[in-house]
Amino acid sequence: MEINQVQEIVSSVVPGADIRVDGEGCSFSVTVVSEQFEGQSLLNRQRSVMAAFRESLASGELHALSVKAYTPDEVAAKK
Repeated sequence: MEINQVQEIVSSVVPGADIRVDGEGCSFSVTVVSEQFEGQSLLNRQRSVMAAFRESLASGELHALSVKAYTPDEVAAKK
C-alpha cells in the first residue's frame, strides 16, 4: 500500500480533515485533525478511522496502522 492510498481512505472517512501519513509498505502512522471529532472519545475517533482499513488489515495488505486523531482545538492547545 502507498501513502497516497492510505490518505485517500482516511479522507473518505473524515472528509476535509488535515491528514498526515508516515510509513511505507504495510506499516503506517496516521495523524488526523478534524472538527468531526468534537465530542468523541479518543477510542471512538480511532475506531472510526481504523474501520476503513478492516479489510486491508485482515488480508495482510496492511500489517500495522497507528492512528492519532485530534480536534483543531487540541492541536492548538499543544502548540
